[in-house]
Amino acid sequence: MKWLIRIGAVAGWLAVSASLIVGTANLEPDHGERPIDAFGFAVVALACAALAGVRRLPVATAGTEAFALLLYLGFGYPDGPVLFAGLVPLFALGTLRPRRLAYAVAGGMAAMVVSANLATGGAGVIDLVFVGWAGVAVFAADALRGRRERAAAAEQAERDRVLGERLRIAQDLHDSVGHAMAVINVQSGMARHVLDEHPEVAKEALEVVRVVSGTILDELNAMVRLLRDSAPLRPSPGLADLPALVASTNQAGLAVTLELDAPGIGQPVGGAVYRIVQESLTNAAKHGASSAGVTVKASEDGLRLDVVNEVRTPGPDSPGAGIMGMGERAQATGGTLTARREDGRFRVSARWP
Repeated sequence: MKWLIRIGAVAGWLAVSASLIVGTANLEPDHGERPIDAFGFAVVALACAALAGVRRLPVATAGTEAFALLLYLGFGYPDGPVLFAGLVPLFALGTLRPRRLAYAVAGGMAAMVVSANLATGGAGVIDLVFVGWAGVAVFAADALRGRRERAAAAEQAERDRVLGERLRIAQDLHDSVGHAMAVINVQSGMARHVLDEHPEVAKEALEVVRVVSGTILDELNAMVRLLRDSAPLRPSPGLADLPALVASTNQAGLAVTLELDAPGIGQPVGGAVYRIVQESLTNAAKHGASSAGVTVKASEDGLRLDVVNEVRTPGPDSPGAGIMGMGERAQATGGTLTARREDGRFRVSARWP
């Protein structure tokens, strides 16, 4: 692809150069103007050669073109196509360099052309045409530049959105898999201990393991499908899904009570509440708690979430990834979260104003 672009650029440069030289060769000098001679063709050739580096060195190209035009007009040659060679670096400056520089160079080049023609007595309509086209070149380049910047900004915003969505999916995977693995660990351990003496209890525990593992496999499959463009989006869980979460946790052996009074709370706050409750119950089961209480209430002051469970095993001195993830979810939706031990219990509290 790159070699096609280079071939196109070379072909364009050759076409422009040939047009300038042929057009200059056909000029007929007016009274007082110098006929095109070898020096005149050398100046035009210099202007054509300078155009070869316009993309990589637009400032140097503009300076070379200005010098060539100064020589051409200073020696009294007739106005011709070579004047428009100066428009090419002006357009390149407008797209590749700061706007102020492009406007300054365009103004300077236009003033130089007019001054040189005035000094030689050859000023005319062609000077006004050059000034007008110099302005058009810079303005057109500025418009193209603005369009590219807007397109780049939109593309960056889309990349940020995709990155944020992937981060959300990763957090959801962590919460869901962590919750399921905690339940499976507790139930499989219980089944192992009661298998010989109470096989019916072990059978019930293994059934819970089967249901929970199947559920998490379904959720993993749904999240993987989210990464495919052809897959329909599945709504993220929210407050309406809390009773089902509590019911599944009760089946896993952790007695959970739910007090839910938060009408009118939708996404994304509802999704954050769901994931915080899920992670909190996972941690409670992981640390051997037998019961937990979940309270979600909305009032004039905002939304309040509390998850409280007993503590049977000592926890780490510093918060783990789960608690940090819960805090990030709360902050991302405009809330705050605290997690602390108090009187033999562990409390996770989140507030949304």
